[in-house]
Amino acid sequence: MNVHLLNDLIWRMAEELGVRHGYTLIDNDEGMLTLRKQEGVRVTYLFLLPLYYGDTPEAQQELIRSQLQESVDWMKTFGRRKSALVHRKIHLYIRTSPGLQTPLEELAKLSVSSVTEQYRAEAWVADPGLHRLFASDTRVTGSEALERILAELIPAEYELGALNAAIERRHYAIVRAHEERLRRPREEIAGRRKGSPVTFALTGINVAVWLLMTAYGGSDNPETLVRFGAKYNPYIDRGEYWRWITPIFLHIGGLHLWFNSTALLSLGGRLERGIGSLRFALFYLLAGIAGNIASYTFSPSISAGASGAIFGLMGVLLVLSIMDPDLWGESGGMAIWGGLGMNVVLGFIVPGIDNYAHFGGLAAGAAAGWVYVTLQRAKTAAR
Repeated sequence: MNVHLLNDLIWRMAEELGVRHGYTLIDNDEGMLTLRKQEGVRVTYLFLLPLYYGDTPEAQQELIRSQLQESVDWMKTFGRRKSALVHRKIHLYIRTSPGLQTPLEELAKLSVSSVTEQYRAEAWVADPGLHRLFASDTRVTGSEALERILAELIPAEYELGALNAAIERRHYAIVRAHEERLRRPREEIAGRRKGSPVTFALTGINVAVWLLMTAYGGSDNPETLVRFGAKYNPYIDRGEYWRWITPIFLHIGGLHLWFNSTALLSLGGRLERGIGSLRFALFYLLAGIAGNIASYTFSPSISAGASGAIFGLMGVLLVLSIMDPDLWGESGGMAIWGGLGMNVVLGFIVPGIDNYAHFGGLAAGAAAGWVYVTLQRAKTAAR
């Protein structure tokens, strides 16, 4: 492919990603464009560059692997930020001529990653002649649009001045789109930077309610628990259905409060930053209510605590790590599995733990996570 047409194709791809899919152009270096997009806690870098043809297929693959390794090394060193993680780097090579090469399907399988897959760099190949994008199974926002661009015919003739002018317009469109995104409502951006306001608010409410219960008879006193709204089946039977909500904010003793607060702060921060404060609050309450309904259905005992809601957060994170590992990470899923297994074992060993509330919250959280990922995929597909 002529170098000018190649440059035009690269800028058409960049414009599509920058204007319609939220990428930011962060570097333009000798024919290679670098774009960046943050989605939740994940940051993806996408490099658009020509495909190098080595003296042999092996030399070509070795060069690409070394470039991928450099990307992984960079992510390990500089990828962590307070609210985000550089999780993927995609090297999108644009094929310029047949040359001496490895089959494109094989090149698209090249990748380098850390042991836990927390950091990963991949090689993709775009072939304008075949009108195809050869890529891994990793889902990257805008990849379908790139395939549509490649399906367009390459002009046989062109005028260099017109091509250069078009590139300038595309560059300006990308910058303008980025500036417009920066002018979004300030509260949306501020909410993301603040991190986890709902998580901290819930923890504060739990502590405040526990202090009140301690002052008014003791948080482990059955009469105090019922007075403050614990799950008590006889009162629910007579219509006090609000007792499916209030137990989420009550705790029986300081140790119970400590364990649940630690779990909430540990799980809630990442999940709230990833899905947003409003969804997080909704999932938390739904899981807590589901846990209390399960406890009401299967256990006559007085019950209180945020454990059902916290198990719901575990359920959400488990589903997200399974259905969208590129965003949530397999290692995160393994940690949740370990924590869940330990809590289930303790639930059967330690007396007085309401396992029905735990499993009810877990099921509700898993269902909420599935609905969330399904809706996000549908939204992405509709773009």
